[in-house]
Amino acid sequence: MVKHVGPRPSPLAPSTLLLTAAVARLAAFEGVRVLIIKGVAATEYNLRLPRASSDVDVIVSPDDYEAFVATLEVRGWVRRAHDPDTETFPVHSVSVYHPHWAADIDVHFRYPGLEEDADVVFERLWAQRTTYWCGNQPVLIPGLADAILIGAVHSIRSLWAANHRAEFSYLVKRCRHMDIDLLVGRARELGALATSRPFLERLLPMHTELDWGTPSAEWRIRTEFPEAIDRRALLWKQATPRERLTKLRHALFPPVSALVKQSTRQSLRPGELVASYLARWARGLRVLPRGLVMLARAPRRGR
Repeated sequence: MVKHVGPRPSPLAPSTLLLTAAVARLAAFEGVRVLIIKGVAATEYNLRLPRASSDVDVIVSPDDYEAFVATLEVRGWVRRAHDPDTETFPVHSVSVYHPHWAADIDVHFRYPGLEEDADVVFERLWAQRTTYWCGNQPVLIPGLADAILIGAVHSIRSLWAANHRAEFSYLVKRCRHMDIDLLVGRARELGALATSRPFLERLLPMHTELDWGTPSAEWRIRTEFPEAIDRRALLWKQATPRERLTKLRHALFPPVSALVKQSTRQSLRPGELVASYLARWARGLRVLPRGLVMLARAPRRGR
């Protein structure tokens, strides 16, 4: 069932609202199922303090993901480079930018922390969608419970950052008087019971017993090892000798895409490439002692 919520003033920048409406209109025109997550959804449900957004986050039906990104590229959007070492930096989306827009579009084919199969997660999110009116354009967003869980796992994923801790605390206060059984049930359906546990435990009565399950290895790497050197050391310890050669090459001589992933560039001149490698090796030497400590502590494969 599609529910409608009335228009209201938004604290988001006009450029972000305009891009949100444009993405929703494009998806409707192309017949692609797209949900706008975070951003206008979090603002509409009052799930975080008002703040500016640097991108528009969407989650797309996995079957339509590549087609939708290709549609954006035809209209001048360009994929940002990403690190090919996807074990150290797992991929869940692609970010695209446009020279004439002030914000990126972050297109998700899955969302970290919602660990049921991607197809199942999307269908369950889609079944509880709500319509938010952005100007005169209907924009589809997740239902309230789903938006809460997305916000929860988003903040839990980076609790070492002060802004994420603040968002987590705000969300806990916002949900104090909600039906906790509804949230627990929905978390179970989306595969988010283990990943959202720190949030749900703050809302449940004391001494509540639940079978939380175990989060995936990817989630544990994301939440327990925020620094790249920690992840590399852990994965090195658990790798086979052949895999270690590949990891060493990725760490010392990554392709250009790994070096420019924080920018809009797609290539480097020879001199820039050498300078980037030298800077990377210098950073690596600074964090090497920490990596060696992590390597000594990390469990071997299978433990």
